[in-house]
Amino acid sequence: MSEQARFPTPITAQAVEQRTSLAYSWLRYALAVVTVPYRRAFKLYTWQPLKKLRAANGDRNVLIPLVKTWKVDKYEELHSVQVAASFCGAAIIASLSWSRTANAHWSADALWSSALVCAIFAIITSIQSKSILDDLPMGEQLDESLAVSEVERMQRTILRYKKTPGIKHWAMLFIWQFPSMTMAYSWSTYLGGLTVYVCTPFVQELPWQARHKAVEQIAVTYLAVAFVCLVTYIFSTIFVYIGEKDHEKSANSSPASIQSTCANTIDLENGMEATNASLQASVQGSKEGSSNSREGNPIEMTRSKGSISLEQEKRLKQHGERSGRAGRQLLY
Repeated sequence: MSEQARFPTPITAQAVEQRTSLAYSWLRYALAVVTVPYRRAFKLYTWQPLKKLRAANGDRNVLIPLVKTWKVDKYEELHSVQVAASFCGAAIIASLSWSRTANAHWSADALWSSALVCAIFAIITSIQSKSILDDLPMGEQLDESLAVSEVERMQRTILRYKKTPGIKHWAMLFIWQFPSMTMAYSWSTYLGGLTVYVCTPFVQELPWQARHKAVEQIAVTYLAVAFVCLVTYIFSTIFVYIGEKDHEKSANSSPASIQSTCANTIDLENGMEATNASLQASVQGSKEGSSNSREGNPIEMTRSKGSISLEQEKRLKQHGERSGRAGRQLLY
């Protein structure tokens, strides 16, 4: 008994796997909650592209097209972030003076100041991210002729690791998504501050007097409109999420459809070859028949030769139309 107490039971691999999966699930839930305001941008422009770049494992034939597409998408994302953050900063600056004159709750100023800081850093970090993208090879340089050293430098610049992902890689992932995060939180905190400012009579529990009646009516109207907009936003987010899941399912089932398409293409090519062989055999037989009758009657020989050429042309034309229709069906 003492030996069993002295040496505890070793942890099995199954227990370690369960603990790891549990920690991974909690991490995924936390990531989903933090990225709610900009979930789609985070997933499309940062998480999925970098995941594919990691899966490429340095293969230049896979890595170069991925980087070429991701660079264009990232430029568009950063440009949209700059425009949205600029509008948000202008709205915040115009709203800061309201809280001074209306004696609003202190949290309105706190939220608006935080939103202004987020908007400023969204613009600054988007410019810095663009400068990192500018150091990568240009679009016309991203082809098979790109040097191996440039491919390694490009992978190291984007992912920040050589062999296995570490702290630097996850820090770089955070940097890539930081402009969208700060822009989204800037608008969220601005709307929160606006809600606190408009609802100041309810927050401060002011008495229902004639001079506060109009302000409270404005607050009620604002809350009603904001509630409708919020419900619409939630439903649209749910529909977007359902559409993403359907797209992922179709993408996962695409290899089977590609295989069936390839099989149909092979069958079509085999059918075309068989048709060409039969057509050539019939033409050859017609030529032999015409050569045998050439000694008999010159008029019949000329007539049969003309009918054979017309029939051959007609068959070739019909065969071309059928193959053209089949090709268009495969393409479209």
